[in-house]
Formats: sequence, structure tokens, C-alpha cells
Amino acid sequence: MAEADQLTTDTTSQQQASQTTDGFHLVIDALKLNDIDTIFGLVGIPITDLARLAQAQGMRFIGFRHEQHAGNAAAISGYITQKPGVCLTVSAPGFLNGLTALANATTNCFPMILISGSSEREIVDLQQGDYEEMDQLNAAKPYAKAAYRVLHAEDIGIGVARAIRAAVSGRPGGVYLDLPAKLLAQTLDAVKAQQSLVRVVDAAPRQLPAPESVKRAIDVLKSAKRPLILLGKGAAYAQADAEIRAFVEQSGIPYLPMSMAKGLLPDTHEQSAAAARSFVLQEADVVMLIGARLNWLLAHGKGNTWGAEPKKFVQVDISPTEIDSNVAIAAPVIGDIGSCMAALRAGLDASFAKPGVEWTGAIAERKNKNLARMAATLDKNPSPMNFHSALRAIRDVLKTRPDINVVNEGANTLDYARSIIDMYEPRKRFDSGTWGILGIGMGFAIGAAVTTGKPVVAI
Repeated sequence: MAEADQLTTDTTSQQQASQTTDGFHLVIDALKLNDIDTIFGLVGIPITDLARLAQAQGMRFIGFRHEQHAGNAAAISGYITQKPGVCLTVSAPGFLNGLTALANATTNCFPMILISGSSEREIVDLQQGDYEEMDQLNAAKPYAKAAYRVLHAEDIGIGVARAIRAAVSGRPGGVYLDLPAKLLAQTLDAVKAQQSLVRVVDAAPRQLPAPESVKRAIDVLKSAKRPLILLGKGAAYAQADAEIRAFVEQSGIPYLPMSMAKGLLPDTHEQSAAAARSFVLQEADVVMLIGARLNWLLAHGKGNTWGAEPKKFVQVDISPTEIDSNVAIAAPVIGDIGSCMAALRAGLDASFAKPGVEWTGAIAERKNKNLARMAATLDKNPSPMNFHSALRAIRDVLKTRPDINVVNEGANTLDYARSIIDMYEPRKRFDSGTWGILGIGMGFAIGAAVTTGKPVVAI
């Protein structure tokens, strides 16, 4: 009897040892191991089975009719969660459609991974005319933060791990992961396959600012007579809401939110200078940038927008190469925003004086005047409706539901809505972003709805 039991055990062990898996399952296992549970995309050869098996393994596959929308959904999901959103496409034309969204994600610093099936390397490299033949890796490189190709099934775990870390570490961005069709069909011993998988540890580690940088920044702020804080979408992405609000309120400095930073503090906050934007940009003598870049949206930090007198800039950013990109930065503070704001708040000692009433009073006067003018415009009821009356109706509904996501694009629609519709919670407003492009609405709306489980109003 004991011999029979031993024989059964040996047979089972041999069967388990001889089990194999393939590239399809390894990609899914690698994503699941790193807590990625949703894929956005459009299926076709050679990745249909990858999406089907992902669903069978408990992942959500959100199917689209165009890869660009799927990519935008993945990108905004990454922005909301700080985990890379994943977009899955077919080769060549499908990849190119997704590449537009990948480039936009990289420009906006949204963590995203575009995974595309591709033709076999040996045929592509000799340009022999394979199905949807294209050198996708090199096409992606100029528009992605990083791009990788996996050729062997045992490297899938490392490939996915590298893509995740590249997407979220430092300044986030888009990553391309190239999976040739032959890779997905490769088989590997199941035990060795599991051992090849990598769970990414501390993908976006804290980066503490240098103490001397913090002191320099505080000293510059102390020297200001008319200080201003500019909040960018990088500040919203950081999810350091409590530290940012504490610093703003403790310092007493008026702040101006960029469009996707609206709601970090409620737009109705007494220190908000949004209704006096032009005035504060021109009159401030020291400007503190928190997760904001001096690009075209801020007139590159120079010119008539910023007034005649030169300004001193304090810049809090994760990337040292952003400093001095347009104008000289007097006090750069490099690190993750949460750590930087905690250190800066600790530096607000008893010797730090809040801005004087001459500055805050001038802002309040200008702000109240502009708000009264806007209120009078919104109270009108023209026929037919105009932008103001239409957006007033939307504003009144959204005011009762501050938890609802707002997706906003267009030209006049975007400009008017930004000043008419107040936001009360962070990461609830998604718009055309750094490139100012149109067409993000469908993908952003679906991505926000799927990711948050909250309703979305797309304007």
C-alpha cells in the first residue's frame, strides 16, 4: 500500500514538473502580480487571445473602437491612480493609433504602458514584407519615456517590471512594450516561468529635497512682498493634498491653480487668486511653482503676461532638468512633491511672515470685482443660449455633486468652463492638458468612469 501511495506521489510530481505555460499567460501573470487589473484596448491579430485570457483570469478588458481613445483612457487612469494604465493594441496601424495617446501621456507626465503585438524581428529587419510589418520599437522611442522589446518568454517578467518602473518613477510618462507574435506563443516550464516573474518593489521611491535647497527657497519667499503660489497638475498627481493645503494656509500666500490642479484646494478658498489671474501674474515679485512648468500655458515665464518687473522663481519639481528651462530659477527644490512640501512647511518658522494686507487686499479687490462682473453675465438668460448660460446650468448641477468627474475640452468651451465651473475636490477635472489637444474627451471620460466608479460629465 505504501509503495502504491509513493508511486502516485511520484507520478503527480512528474506531471507538475512537466507542466508548461506560454507567453500569453506570462504577460497576464506579470501584470496581475503588480496589481494591474484593467486593460484598455482593441483586439485583433496577434493579441486577441491575450485579451481573452486576461478576462478569463479575472482582469477587466475595456474594449474600444479606436486605439487612440483606449490609450487616452489608460493615460487618465494612470494619472488618477499613480499606477500605469495599460493600453493593448494590434501591430502597425493599431500601434500608430495608440502612439498618439502614448505621446500625449508622456508630454503630460501620465504613467501609461502601451503594449502592442508586432511582426517577427527577422522579417522586419530584412524588410521582407510581413503582415503589418513595422519597426514599432524605433517608431515609439522619440515619443515615449522608455521603450522595450521582449523576445524570449523568460524575459517577460523583467520586461513588464521595467515598463512599470519607467512609467511611474521620477517624472511619470508613457512607456512602450513591444511583444512580437512569436513571443506570445513561446512555451516555458511552468515552475521556471513563475520564478521569472518580478513584483516591482518601491517603483516610485520618495526623493527627499536637499536641506540647503529648502532653506534657500524659504529665504526667497521671506524676501517677497507680493508672493504667489502656482499649482500645476503635477501637484495634483502627487496626491500630497494635505501637505500642499497645509503649506498654502500656513504661509498665507495667495495661490493660482492651473486647470487640472483645480480642486486641490476648493476654488472657493479665500486664498485662491484664480479670479484675478492676470493681475497676480503681472504684479507678483516671487512666484513659487509646485508641480507646474513654465511652458506655453504660462507664457514661458516671460513677456507681457508677467509684467515689466523681473521676478524670482521658486520651483518644486521631481525633475532637475526642468529647472531653468525658460527663465532662471532662483530656488529649485528637487524631490517628490509630498516630501518637498513637508520639508518646506517645516521651514515656516516664527520668523516667516504672511503676506501683507496691501498685497492680499489688492488681490481681493480685483477678485471681487471680476467675480461680480462674471455673476452679472451668468445671471443673464439670453435666447438662444450662449456659452455662459449653458455653462451656468452645468455649474449649478455640479455644485451639488463635487465628487463627479469633469472632462473638459474644446476651445471656447474649455476657456469659459475653466473660469465658470468651480472644483471642490482634487483630481476631478481632466482636460486638454499640456499639448492643448482636442479629442481626449471620449477616452478620458471612459477612463475616469471605469477607474473611479463615479459619474463623468464631459463638456
